[in-house]
Amino acid sequence: MALRTLEKRIRVGGNQEHSGDMKSFELEYYLLESEADNDDAANNRTIYGIEIVKKTDGGCVENSRFEGIFTDKSRTRELIGTLASNTVTPVSLPYILDDLLGI
Repeated sequence: MALRTLEKRIRVGGNQEHSGDMKSFELEYYLLESEADNDDAANNRTIYGIEIVKKTDGGCVENSRFEGIFTDKSRTRELIGTLASNTVTPVSLPYILDDLLGI
């Protein structure tokens, strides 16, 4: 089971002047931390992943998570920053990770 830490939270939409009746929502970007499965317990490594949760006023609408993307926490945080600055949603996360990392 992965330890989950909130890294970024952004609010999207809600400006009716430009978006018509678009409802606002919130995107939460989480850093996931877990131990790599290894036969030798002495050589277990920490691996990092990402989860994105999209919420509306009614609660969680959708989420997507990928574990074990990197073994470097700072690279994972950098990727989370890139995803958040480009407003990547849970639905688009698999496609974006495939484009960026080939996974």
